[in-house]
Amino acid sequence: MRPRLVVQASGLVTALGYNAPATLAALRAGISAVRETPWSDHVSGEPLKGTRVSLPQWWFGVGMLADLVAPAIHECLTAAGSVPASEIPILVSVSPADRPGRPERLDHALLDELHARLDLPPHPRSRLFPCAQAGGVQALLAAREIIARNEARQVIVAGVDSFLHTDTLDAFMARRRLMTPSNSNGFYPGEAGAAVLIGTASDGDVLEILGIGIDHEPAGIDSTRAFRGSGMTAACRQALAEAGVGLCDVAYRLTDLSGEHYKFKEAHFVAGRLDSATRSGPLDLWHPIEYLGEIGAAILPCLLAQALHAGQEGYAPGPRTLCHVGSDAGERGAVVVAYRANQGDAA
Repeated sequence: MRPRLVVQASGLVTALGYNAPATLAALRAGISAVRETPWSDHVSGEPLKGTRVSLPQWWFGVGMLADLVAPAIHECLTAAGSVPASEIPILVSVSPADRPGRPERLDHALLDELHARLDLPPHPRSRLFPCAQAGGVQALLAAREIIARNEARQVIVAGVDSFLHTDTLDAFMARRRLMTPSNSNGFYPGEAGAAVLIGTASDGDVLEILGIGIDHEPAGIDSTRAFRGSGMTAACRQALAEAGVGLCDVAYRLTDLSGEHYKFKEAHFVAGRLDSATRSGPLDLWHPIEYLGEIGAAILPCLLAQALHAGQEGYAPGPRTLCHVGSDAGERGAVVVAYRANQGDAA
């Protein structure tokens, strides 16, 4: 029998704040972190806009990524209660191997850098998921397996990413993917570290993970094939079926929509196909990248953190949320969650 996972706590380091309470309060208030960056648009010569975290010493590399996500993980470890930090695996979503500008040592050095900053011995089940936005969903599935096998009582699912590197920005500008004065169909590059503490029980408020779905989209953002949103639709249908609910039972969506038309079209396909039953209110669409910039592999823990915060602070439209994310490589993932003030309450 699959364990029923819950999100017990969160941690965030973003351009809006250096911890989860600060970032989530700013998101709730609709504050944008988008500012001019030191890089310039190749066409207009105007400064590129993005979201940069003000670290004491800013440089790009594995060490900088570790500095971004280690405090977020520490927030979760602090909330772990009686479970020793050394017994909690850390599963981290990172950028894909083919991303231009990606640190060469990322796959081999990031976990070591994290353990050094957190003063922890390496856990045998800690690992990286180089699947960009979809890596967080893969990490959730791995966390469920680890807990089901009694290999750990709690797991941290984290993500870290940065698009603020010259090679990365040049590559996305060449593909007309960035938001610039000459291109309104793009995203603002950003960076962030995010983490959530996953367990199976809690005395406090929790966000219960009801269903998880994964699939693949054959018509990616650079594809010339007809785009029908079939991959995301299948992932969402799978997550809803596992949760035992329909989209009509979901109050709102939390997504990785970044400003590019492709993902808005995809979300529209999903809603049009799955939201066919009568519902009591509108299906709200939340996209925190509007305020945080594109944070890539850090997005899913951020979405789960926002859903937990919205339930705790009472500004969510309802208890159930559908989170869905997708990567440029075609991976699609969906997670259905429900906020519960007490874990034994009905959703």
